[in-house]
Amino acid sequence: ISFKIACQGATSITTFADILCSNLKSAICHAIYDKTAIDIANEMRSKHPAFSGNRSRLELFMLVCLLKQEDFEKYQQYIYNPSYYMEDFIRREVDKYCLDKKNPKLKNFLNLNLDSFHSLVLLAIHESIKVVKDKHGNVASWLDEFCTRLGDDMYLPRSNLTSIEHQETKDIQFLEQVVSESLIPALEELKQTFSEIDLDPFQCSFCKAVCTNTIPGHDGDHSTHFHRPQALAGIQWEGTNHLVTDICTTLAASDCKIVLDGKTIPCKNYREVGSDYANWDIKPVTSQLSYWKWFVSHFRSDLEKIHNGKFKGKGAIPTNWNNLNKDKVLDWKG
Repeated sequence: ISFKIACQGATSITTFADILCSNLKSAICHAIYDKTAIDIANEMRSKHPAFSGNRSRLELFMLVCLLKQEDFEKYQQYIYNPSYYMEDFIRREVDKYCLDKKNPKLKNFLNLNLDSFHSLVLLAIHESIKVVKDKHGNVASWLDEFCTRLGDDMYLPRSNLTSIEHQETKDIQFLEQVVSESLIPALEELKQTFSEIDLDPFQCSFCKAVCTNTIPGHDGDHSTHFHRPQALAGIQWEGTNHLVTDICTTLAASDCKIVLDGKTIPCKNYREVGSDYANWDIKPVTSQLSYWKWFVSHFRSDLEKIHNGKFKGKGAIPTNWNNLNKDKVLDWKG
């Protein structure tokens, strides 16, 4: 009879350990994901040139990538769905950085953090068992102590463990062995994923340039260091199908007018056009990037086709744009 009772007790403790470890597995998994994402982001900011600066630097590297590919469809993604393109660019760069077969950084980060959290849990188990044993506490008090010791490093809701807090045991020390052993197979099953990046996808309605402030809902106006020829957004000169090669900042410094929905507004007063325009800070300057001059010249026929327009009249492409060297157009001074 005593043997049967002992077996029942062991089975009960094993069930207790399985339930606890199932909850621990989930908590450790989320902690590893969060820590690994932070570790990768920090390392890439310090070592990867595309991410070691601000949003403008990242834009530069995306433009370099597009220039090398020379794929109009990719440019269309970048221009009309910049949030998706940037996320995809970052995802591809992270994959290349982390999944390199010769240097599997992601695997190294995950294994390092897995070992770290495993050690943290084992230490919390050991120390909480010791405290409760000295106080002659029960399983419920041990769960309280254990969850408290995990603290800010890992979120394990104590409320999720109420179903096992009434477990009876005469040997609280035995819990340490059973839980520690049950934790091993649970940790071996963990899989890895990455968190999403929030980006501010707000674009200039005139030229599709993306706001350089990466914080969603940021204070102040939207802005960008470099606007683009408005032909990229398909904007045409009034009464014609001639695409506009001027950029927003040039037009804001001119005497030209915006004609939209029956209203005629001076370009200098662009904020009066509507809410999508009112929240943009477009400074009146006349310089523009050689990059976009090359793009318009190189993809002229594609732009004309997709926007059903022509580069004629006031929208004629300047001759010197046709002479730009692809390898030298990333001159940020324009």
